[in-house]
Amino acid sequence: MFNFAFIVTSPSSVCLAKKETIAYKALGMACVAMGTMYAMVGLTGASVSNAVRNGMYEGESDSNLLSLIMMSGGEDGASMLDLCIIALFGFSTVASIPVYCLLAKETLITDAGVAPLPAFLLSNVLPWVIVALTYNAAFFDAFVNWSGLLILGYTNFSMPLLLDLKLKTVRAARAMGKKMVSSDDGSTTKTTKGIMILVTASITSVIVISIADSLNLAAAAFLFTAFMVARVKV
Repeated sequence: MFNFAFIVTSPSSVCLAKKETIAYKALGMACVAMGTMYAMVGLTGASVSNAVRNGMYEGESDSNLLSLIMMSGGEDGASMLDLCIIALFGFSTVASIPVYCLLAKETLITDAGVAPLPAFLLSNVLPWVIVALTYNAAFFDAFVNWSGLLILGYTNFSMPLLLDLKLKTVRAARAMGKKMVSSDDGSTTKTTKGIMILVTASITSVIVISIADSLNLAAAAFLFTAFMVARVKV
């Protein structure tokens, strides 16, 4: 799920596009392309899942799916299909970096009022310097994993739905003033609210099970979060 955590770039992408429809089509095509590529990687990795669980490989402690795919060929090595899948996976990861750098630079310039040169250094140079200095460091790896789990989950998946509900409320208030009420706003709002409840509760349960390693606590956290989010008034 977190591989689709590019939602935070959507507002900047829409602002940079000549038309809103172009940005929406680009984001939709990106979802389709990413889903296809990840499905291909998952199907390839599934072929060695039983062998990994049964400890048939010497590197069974390696949890990296790409490493497991490379070992799936045995003495003959990985097949050409496996190598192509791994190459596509790596390309999909690297190709997104310039987009984030560009959007970060534009945000610093337009929203924060930073000059172009400092904005370029902060968005395109500083991140690479930090990664180069902390590459493979245990504390940095833990920081990335936990910050992504605790922050990006809610930021990318819960907050957009909450903002969408707020936008619908504002539009409904304006429509009431103009006596222009859409008949499907109520059902759409309920659907969005239901999805927000499920997504937020699921993210919370993932965090809890990562910390406590307990399905019972994760289930309790899911139900508690769903109950609390359902009580939120937009």
